Amino acid sequence: MAEGDRAEIPHNEPDLTLSSEPVGAMLTELHTAVRAALAAPQPANTAPLRRNPKGDVQQSFDLTAELCAQGFLRRQAPHGLLLSEESGPLLLGQAPPKLRFVLDPVDGSDNYGRGLGLSAVCLAVLPMGELLTAGEVEWGLVGELERATPLLARRGGGAYRGQTPVRTSGVETIEEAFVSVELNHFAPPPALCALMARARGVRCFGSASRALSFVATGALDAHIDIRNRVTAESFFAAALVVEEAGGCVVNERGQPLSSARELTDRFSVIAAATDKLAHEIVGALQ
Repeated sequence: MAEGDRAEIPHNEPDLTLSSEPVGAMLTELHTAVRAALAAPQPANTAPLRRNPKGDVQQSFDLTAELCAQGFLRRQAPHGLLLSEESGPLLLGQAPPKLRFVLDPVDGSDNYGRGLGLSAVCLAVLPMGELLTAGEVEWGLVGELERATPLLARRGGGAYRGQTPVRTSGVETIEEAFVSVELNHFAPPPALCALMARARGVRCFGSASRALSFVATGALDAHIDIRNRVTAESFFAAALVVEEAGGCVVNERGQPLSSARELTDRFSVIAAATDKLAHEIVGALQ
């Protein structure tokens, strides 16, 4: 059995109820562990590339980050169920699971592989249940792979980088807004083109978690992805960071995000610094 697959249960299991502070400390440590694993020299991989459950090609660094996160969570959260982009559902221990961990080990894989720097390890923590619902995420980690201190959010507890709270910009109109628009594999419809022409500035980053994080910290004022392509592991954690920073996350109709049954279910997402900006964007896209 590979080391990443070993079920190691600690003698002193941390208190990992959803309301406990150790969850936040654990998420920070996971980010540190994944960054260290990716920075270490990697053995030559001669095996043919495989595809993950979504059909995307798995790169060697995706698997390195995945195995690191699996091993870490087996030790720290043996009463959990891991749902990962790269491996599908995995019980972390022998006991019945109490928490769900939704993982994207490297969101923005193409960016990371090309050295662009816009990538992150993302982990959302939810209670057990049949559906995956963004509104049920209790903790969110967006850990940039080029930065040592991650973004963390706890529902009802705010969003932070380290000890520093993060807040959205407060911008309320499209004309004032610096916006990111996801265009990968997508020809924008006329209404989106017109919105882009109205905005103060437009960018495209190729990473849902990083784009939403920029909204949370005020570097961007909104993010628009109406391709109906993004999946839960890529943005659930970052959506909580946006909301706890004072922002708004809705679907293309201005409604709360729907639930998913599995990580292959796809979404359209609009995140904005304020409710007013989010709904102005929705109206402009109709």
